[in-house]
Amino acid sequence: MSLTIKIDRIIQKCGGSNRVIVRRISIGRGTPVEAAIVYITGFVDQNIINRDILNPLLFKIKEDLHDIKQVSNYICSKYISMSDIVIENDVNNVVKEIKRGKTAIVIDTAYNYIIANTADGEHRNISEPKDEQGVRGSREGFIENLDINISLLKRGIKDNNLVVENFIVGRRSQKDLAIVYVDDIVDKDLLKDIKARIQAIDVDAVTNIGMIEQFIESYPYTVFPQVYTTQRPDTVQQNLMEGRIAILLDGSPFAITLPALLVEFFQAVEDYAQRTVVTDFNRFIRILGTILVVTMPSIYLSLVRFNAELIPIKFVLPLIQSRKDIALSPFLEILSMDIVIEFLREGGLRLPSKIGQTLSIVGGFIIGSAALQAHLVSPDTLVVVGASTIGTFIIPNYDMASSVRLLRFPLLFLTNFLGAFGLIAGLYLLSVHILSLDSFGVPYFTPDKYSDLKDTLMRAPLWKMNKRPEGIPNNNPIRQSDFRKKFWRNKNEKDKK
Repeated sequence: MSLTIKIDRIIQKCGGSNRVIVRRISIGRGTPVEAAIVYITGFVDQNIINRDILNPLLFKIKEDLHDIKQVSNYICSKYISMSDIVIENDVNNVVKEIKRGKTAIVIDTAYNYIIANTADGEHRNISEPKDEQGVRGSREGFIENLDINISLLKRGIKDNNLVVENFIVGRRSQKDLAIVYVDDIVDKDLLKDIKARIQAIDVDAVTNIGMIEQFIESYPYTVFPQVYTTQRPDTVQQNLMEGRIAILLDGSPFAITLPALLVEFFQAVEDYAQRTVVTDFNRFIRILGTILVVTMPSIYLSLVRFNAELIPIKFVLPLIQSRKDIALSPFLEILSMDIVIEFLREGGLRLPSKIGQTLSIVGGFIIGSAALQAHLVSPDTLVVVGASTIGTFIIPNYDMASSVRLLRFPLLFLTNFLGAFGLIAGLYLLSVHILSLDSFGVPYFTPDKYSDLKDTLMRAPLWKMNKRPEGIPNNNPIRQSDFRKKFWRNKNEKDKK
């Protein structure tokens, strides 16, 4: 096959819209061998091509290449000073690599192709995720480059059993996707299920990791997230050590780990870096805040509208005075303030960070003061709505915080129509719904294994958690030995002496 035909095949498979650059050259002494380098402009680093490919091919080859049988391997081993270089036989794979920013070296006398990694090295610097800042822990966060994200994981887990499997998703976007797991820990049935779901994705384009989450989840209509989304490599590393599977997508600074349990979303990154008592207190505050976010507006509405006799006597008179001349009913007060807060929250997200913070603070203050002066809402209603709103900020995971916010509204409507019975019925239905969920075959609610209770609502001392969570399927339940006994034995021996 002539050089021209080879080049035409590559250009045709790359697509007419791509600006494919072909640089024809002659290499070798005597009768030169015709060759060409092929790449897509805008995807490559021109300096690498000029320095490491064109310069050695044009100026360093001082011999006749016609008599060399495997000329591609010979040139790679002797003249091209690049570490990331491979020989490829299939032209379809060559085209895929060119679309990823690599350069193909096509030689007239060779049946195969040389693929050199010349992808443009510009990318966002590694920095701490703004949405997952921790008091103690790593300051590194994922970026939009898949190779760098995988290297961050490998930097923290140097075990030979750490496996990275690559896939391509999207017929047209052809995004690189990686599944990461620890081979001797992960459950093989779970891994097989995840691979099957990934391979079944048949869509034109995948632009972000959130689309992958929605394509592979089992319950698309629940408000609760079924995978754990994070930007922190240390969180992913910890989850991998428990037998979970991580999925990363090129172009996305987020990773998802699965299966996910409900209690996992209320655990912060610094929980395992702080002392047990401090961690237990922080987790208790998060759980309490979540309960108040969901139930406080409904409980207040039930007491004010249906069950005023349950309010302590010393609070009755202040409540009556605060509600004097209020135009809206308690239900409309709470609903209107909740909607206004959602407006401010959504508006703050869409604006630049500094302007968004100003909008949330100043807007909330102005609207709250104006509503009080106009007698649209009472001060106690503002306190209830404000406290429940602040409670959403202590939930460490953004996806779960968004889900918990939504739960307030159906409970509020049920309480408005049925009073305390409506609230109880709503909580019962919510509990049934949560108990019916599973994350890729793993029960979503609190694990039913006694050993897992050491790291759910509370956290036992780290030296007591010798086993991996039994609620997560795994093939290696032991993660640490009971090494503390050695300290106690040495101490007892010293005391006896």
